[in-house]
Amino acid sequence: MGEIKVSPDYNWFRSTVPLKKIIVDDDDSKVWSLYDAGPRSIRCPLIFLPPVSGTADVFFQQILALTGWGYRVIALQYPVYWDHLEFCDGFRKLLDHLQLDKVSAQRWMYSCHNNLMFESLI
Repeated sequence: MGEIKVSPDYNWFRSTVPLKKIIVDDDDSKVWSLYDAGPRSIRCPLIFLPPVSGTADVFFQQILALTGWGYRVIALQYPVYWDHLEFCDGFRKLLDHLQLDKVSAQRWMYSCHNNLMFESLI
């Protein structure tokens, strides 16, 4: 990502979309980091979660393109959870904290469907 970090698009993204850090669990070492871009009036955003070895900013090009078309996009970087149910619980708390009604997320998130309200899975 060395070349990307010096690109004008990446630098513009980082200068216009702040990285937010949010704690929603009792354990204050579990910090969710996120980029939230697009109209805040949209309460059903697109959610992007990076692969295990990635960070939320890997989606900067998608965020720039989709927000330009009027979508709200949230790219997340999740804390360490030791099991699937704990992750789903933390994710639900984050959505509650962000006051989101529903989300559109990647298909693998379907495993959390009993705890979450999905508009669609992409």
